[in-house]
Amino acid sequence: MHALTSLLALTAQPGRAEQAVMIALCLAGLAWALSRRPWHWLRRDALQHGWLGALVLLALLWTVRATLPGGLVIQLFGATLMVTLFGLPLALLSLFVVDLVSWLGLGYLAGQGWAQLDWALLWPRYVWMGLLPALLSAALQGAMRRLLPRHPFVFILGHGYFTAGLAALGAGAARALWRSYSAGGSVLSLPDTLIAVLILAFGEAFLTGMLVAVFVVYKPEWVVTFRDEEYLGN
Repeated sequence: MHALTSLLALTAQPGRAEQAVMIALCLAGLAWALSRRPWHWLRRDALQHGWLGALVLLALLWTVRATLPGGLVIQLFGATLMVTLFGLPLALLSLFVVDLVSWLGLGYLAGQGWAQLDWALLWPRYVWMGLLPALLSAALQGAMRRLLPRHPFVFILGHGYFTAGLAALGAGAARALWRSYSAGGSVLSLPDTLIAVLILAFGEAFLTGMLVAVFVVYKPEWVVTFRDEEYLGN
C-alpha cells in the first residue's frame, strides 16, 4: 500500500508522471524477461564469449553520440543486434546491463561521482534505446518468419538490415512524439526530427546488417534465432 501511495504521489506532480511511466515500463519489460529465464542460453560455452563481447561493444556504443546543429543527438542502439543474436528475453536483460554500465562510464568520463549522477535518466534511456526498439525488432522478425521464405539471404537482409532500420525509425519517431507531448508543444521542427531519425535508422541498418551477416557466416552458434535446419534445409 505504501508503494502504491508513493507511485500515485509521483504521477500527481509535473515531470514525475513521465518518470513513473518510464520506470513502470522498464520494470514490466525486465519482469517479463526474467520470467522467461533466458540465461539457459548462456550454458553454451561458445555463446558466452559472444554475449560478453556484445555487452562490451554496446556499452561502448552507448557512450558515443553525435550532436547535430540544433541540439539533435544521434546515438546508435544495437537493440536489434541483441535480439537477433540472443532472442528477446536475454536481449532485454542485456540491454539494461549495457544501459547501467554505459551510464556509469559517461559519468566517469564527465568527472562525476556516484552521487552526482542523475539516475532518473537511466530509465528513459533504457526505454527509448533498449526496450522499445527491441520489442519492435522482435515483432518485425516474428512477422518475417511467418511471411517470408526461410533462406539465409532473407534472414540477413530481413533480420539484420530491414528490421534494424525499421525499428530505429519506429523508436525514433515515438521518442520525438513523446518529447513533443511531454513538453507541451513541438520541441524540434519536423524536418530536423526526420533528418535525425533517418540518419539513425541508416546507421542502425548498416551496422546491424553487417554484423549479422558476419556472424551468420562465421559464428552461427552466436545467433540463436538462426537455425540450420530451418534456413539451410539440414
